[in-house]
Amino acid sequence: MNDWGVIGHDWAVRRLQRTIERGQLAQSHLFVGPPAVGKATLALALARALLGGDDRSRALVNQRRHPDLLWVEPTGDGETIKVDQIRELLHALILAPVESRHRVAVVNDAHLITDSGQNAILKTLEEPNPSVVIVLIAPNTDTLLPTIVSRCQPLNLRPAPVHAIEEALLAQGVARERAALIARLSRGRIGWALRAVEDDEVLEARAERLNDLRTLLAANRTQRFAYAEKLARAEPARIAQTLEAWLLLWRDVARVVGRDAPTEALVNADQREWIARLANALSVAQIVALLRATGQALQYLDRNVNPRLALDVLLLKLPRLPAS
Repeated sequence: MNDWGVIGHDWAVRRLQRTIERGQLAQSHLFVGPPAVGKATLALALARALLGGDDRSRALVNQRRHPDLLWVEPTGDGETIKVDQIRELLHALILAPVESRHRVAVVNDAHLITDSGQNAILKTLEEPNPSVVIVLIAPNTDTLLPTIVSRCQPLNLRPAPVHAIEEALLAQGVARERAALIARLSRGRIGWALRAVEDDEVLEARAERLNDLRTLLAANRTQRFAYAEKLARAEPARIAQTLEAWLLLWRDVARVVGRDAPTEALVNADQREWIARLANALSVAQIVALLRATGQALQYLDRNVNPRLALDVLLLKLPRLPAS
């Protein structure tokens, strides 16, 4: 862990720290990367570096209660960031800092700003108040107006190395086996890993998804359709998380089919016995087909294809195996 307390993104911290020390920090930034990779954590660390002159200030930043930190995000799941929220932010950015030399504005999930909100923020991004630093957070640059992207300094956060996440969890006192499993399952998303440590329901939900797959492999067509109907009514994020868990499992099966793969090569290391049985029961062609079908179902969901249709097609392609 670096001086900013950010795990796995040392290069990004060094870049930002160097520009602060040289007085060359850009005023408008765009942090992009996969969900839970650590974008908001880095934005908070940047705010802490700019506003946290003492323990009290740093604590207020961490709590998002510092008077010079403005944090905007959707008010609820499935909500957008409305133009009124952006206008309120812009009005606040006109004011002088209260306790420090800067005012830091972070817009989390900036890709959910409405079109009118994106248009409203354009001029401020181009010519902000000299004391203002703005950070927009989004999964990628494609989700924002090109004019917004062109006015920001981009920082593309990649998934962190698994060993860095595991070491960070061990340093927090997480048991070695649990830290190793969470680090692998995180796929470099430190935010996900930390949630999994703090909230047992994260790993419990993952175990439930794998148990569902185990049951479906032995189920008949009627039972599979019933499951598809139930899952299709869930939130899109939950459907995607279910398919992603299955995809990771099939990738593990592909790693061991026809050879003895070491446990450390598996993401789902706690499922190695089941993975070995699946590898013995399925041909290479079947496993490749399952990888393709699951990946395709995820693509369909991204394209807003009817979830029930996508799930029906996928579940019909599952092989029928004895209960295990």
